Amino acid sequence: MKLLMIFFSLTSMMWAMAVDIKGEASTLEKKSLVVIQKIEGKAKVLSKKSIKKHKAVQGETLYEGDILITYNETKVMVKLQDCSYLILNAGSELSFISASKLKQVSGEVYYKIKTRQASQGLKIETPFSIMGIKGTEFIVDTKGRGQIALNEGLVGIASLHADFELHKQNVMAEYEKFKEEQKSGFEGYKAEAEGKVISYTKAFDLNAGKVLNFSQAQHCEEDCESRVDERDISDELSRRFEMYADMID
Repeated sequence: MKLLMIFFSLTSMMWAMAVDIKGEASTLEKKSLVVIQKIEGKAKVLSKKSIKKHKAVQGETLYEGDILITYNETKVMVKLQDCSYLILNAGSELSFISASKLKQVSGEVYYKIKTRQASQGLKIETPFSIMGIKGTEFIVDTKGRGQIALNEGLVGIASLHADFELHKQNVMAEYEKFKEEQKSGFEGYKAEAEGKVISYTKAFDLNAGKVLNFSQAQHCEEDCESRVDERDISDELSRRFEMYADMID
């Protein structure tokens, strides 16, 4: 009887150890991407392979495939592995696909991304574009047909499908640049009476101090992804950048 009890005891211990090892291996298989630093309001996390959302908590680690969702009057700040920061405003949904790709489904998100090597760049998919990031500070707002405001750095903007109908202020230097780009493959451009240049392209760079507003294309003779108006950042947008930066500090 004593030998039988010892046998069952050893078997139980081995089973428990196997469960622990399996659990640790499962955790290691998941790649951690961000840690929640601050929560103001109500937010939830939908974990990969789960059908039920759970309440987000400060200090929680999010992994590949996790989705972070914010609700009314909520802001959530997360920190990436490279010490970059993201702040989700109210009504936002952000999917952490991998260390090199995020998908912003809705809402407004502030990005403060550390400078990266080209091979370690970050791609952000939105409902209206795909963005290539190497190190920048910008805001993406999905309200309406979308807005991207860039405070620092350089961002590559690419369409999801067809060309953009890109409207830029007709500064002479930009006009000459567009003519050169036209020779290199732009499908077309023209100077408007109101002092703008229209071009048709699948990809272009956004420079610091500029904001893009996306709307319905109007002049495109064939299929266009959307009309994109580039303007200088407004005082109101500058204040939003300051507000987000203060949260990090």
